[in-house]
Amino acid sequence: MAERTPATLWINAYEAARVTGYHSHETGQLFALREGLQVIETPSGRWVQPPGWIGWIAPRCAHAAQTFGATAGWSLHIDAATAQVLPGVPHVFAATPLVRALVDRLTGMDASEPLLEPRRGRLVGVLVDELAAGERPSLHLPMPQDSRLAGMAAALADDPALPDGIDRWADRIGMARRTLTRRFAAETGLSFALWRQQARLLKAVELLSLQESVTAVALTVGYSSVSAFIEAFRKHFGSTPARFFEEGGAMPQAKKKPA
Repeated sequence: MAERTPATLWINAYEAARVTGYHSHETGQLFALREGLQVIETPSGRWVQPPGWIGWIAPRCAHAAQTFGATAGWSLHIDAATAQVLPGVPHVFAATPLVRALVDRLTGMDASEPLLEPRRGRLVGVLVDELAAGERPSLHLPMPQDSRLAGMAAALADDPALPDGIDRWADRIGMARRTLTRRFAAETGLSFALWRQQARLLKAVELLSLQESVTAVALTVGYSSVSAFIEAFRKHFGSTPARFFEEGGAMPQAKKKPA
């Protein structure tokens, strides 16, 4: 009997941004970028994936994806049996030192290496176990299912600095404030205020990944001062913006100033 192949690895690079419509795979998919930014969407939420963080899509999970700018990275498709210990919904994992070492070994393997598939299978097994056993903070923004709430949430996720408060939004979408508050919390698991703060901070992660300055990001996502933004970021993620990227596995390169 032929040995089961638990994983297939691709290395990829694209010079321009890409949009991939809704689709699914029979296999699970782990993936990461060395450069660029990716946003994964399902009807129930958005996940932001900066460089160095490990993305995950479960088998048969319908999702769409959008990248920003040039991207380069890898994608590892694993069979459903191997994927069972990982979440059943999309996820974005911070890369521990062991995870980074395993990824380096997997992506650096020579195709002519003897016993390549058995060795890759063992490494994939350790990688999956390490991801499954670790803490699971995920760069996730839950989205409501009600069409009116979904439209409001999409607008705020795209531009979280929009100044309108909950009363203005209730009027705009034709829903009583009390109803909006109750339904929004029921469908996202967060109050409107907490969800809006999370939307601001995840948009900040996107912009920081694209090498925008902390000052510009703070203003773009609706904070009145850089210090207020850094403190909110630290309280939410447990680290400053710089430490956040270091812990995830990649710190965006500083922009080169024109000569």
